[in-house]
Amino acid sequence: MAIYFWLQQKYAKELICDIIESVESGHNRILERPKLLNPDIPLNKCQRVLDDNILKISRLQNDRKQRTHAFNEILGEIFDGAFILDANHRITFANSSSSKNFAREGKVEGRRVEAVIDSFEVLELLDQLSQGEKPGHVEFAFRKNGTLKYFEVAGATLSAIRVTEKEVYLLLFRDVTKIKHAEIMRKDFVANASHELRTPITMIKGFAETLTEDNELNTEYARRFVQKIFKNSVRLQSLVDDLLSLSELEGSEEPVNLANNKLSDVIEGMEQYWRDKPYVDVAKLSFSLADEKESFPFDAIKVAVAIGNLVDNAFKYAGNFTKASISTTYSNNGSSIICAVSDDGNGIPPDDLARIFERFYVVDKGRSREKGGTGLGLSIVKHIAEAHGGQAWVESKVGLGTTFSFSLPVFSKL
Repeated sequence: MAIYFWLQQKYAKELICDIIESVESGHNRILERPKLLNPDIPLNKCQRVLDDNILKISRLQNDRKQRTHAFNEILGEIFDGAFILDANHRITFANSSSSKNFAREGKVEGRRVEAVIDSFEVLELLDQLSQGEKPGHVEFAFRKNGTLKYFEVAGATLSAIRVTEKEVYLLLFRDVTKIKHAEIMRKDFVANASHELRTPITMIKGFAETLTEDNELNTEYARRFVQKIFKNSVRLQSLVDDLLSLSELEGSEEPVNLANNKLSDVIEGMEQYWRDKPYVDVAKLSFSLADEKESFPFDAIKVAVAIGNLVDNAFKYAGNFTKASISTTYSNNGSSIICAVSDDGNGIPPDDLARIFERFYVVDKGRSREKGGTGLGLSIVKHIAEAHGGQAWVESKVGLGTTFSFSLPVFSKL
């Protein structure tokens, strides 16, 4: 009898251990009733409880996966990076965008944030969070595969809204590279514009003061000074006109006034404009215009400005060239028409090609001032093309010549 009870106790203990192991591991277990187990022990009920427990665990795991996926998708849509960190700065969660932006090799989860992002600003933000402070947004630079990007990061403490205490900090990142570059370009633009405007104003002021104060200045010198004042006033007017044009193209919600026109008609109508330009040798100009059977909507005035700027650019800066041509062709699928201005002049060095459409960028500054250039003409061409939904580009070889082109989408008539 003692052996019987001992065996019952042994089997009951093993059964309880099996149940505990099943609950702890989260894995189901088929309970088998030993022959000598006390029949009063509700084994079937224990099996049902285990089955229900496993089902609930499975549902919770699936729910967690779905929530994590949804969380990842939401953060991936809104932010360019999202980290959840533990108290030791170890990344416990990273959305897909953060892996794309910051992972150099492998996954970022499980690594300390310092090993992923080498930024004093981020560490300082985490330090402020650990001390209960509420830091604002901070910016930092991050280089990956030779490419430098700028990010803005905001942080929050999760201990008040998360059940687990292991996940402490939330970091949200936003890519501000384009904003940063735009800010740099704006500062450069203001600095360049101030410099370019100051130069002719200083010249005009200086010569005017000399004419006003020196009553004994002979007629020849006075005439030269007046010519210089006139020349610089023309340059100043050109700068102001170009700055206003750029401002309109960049700041207006509708920078172009579309009307049905033919590009060939616009180009042919510019003949007198070029004849009135003293530096344009019309004999060097040739035309090859596509047969436009139908008109399409574009801003004829602004497109004429773009073409005029390209022709001016050729005659001012191409050097000793023998011919310049204006051509129009349709793209392969007929969705756009391309206008190109070519010359067989000096060409543009490769290092300058990438920046040729930047505001105030000139290849030869001395020659630009001599010819009265503002450094804004090609930038205006680019903005006019983009305002129509097209683009501008350049092809050049030193010693062989240059071709500037821009495209205009061919839409249905208005």
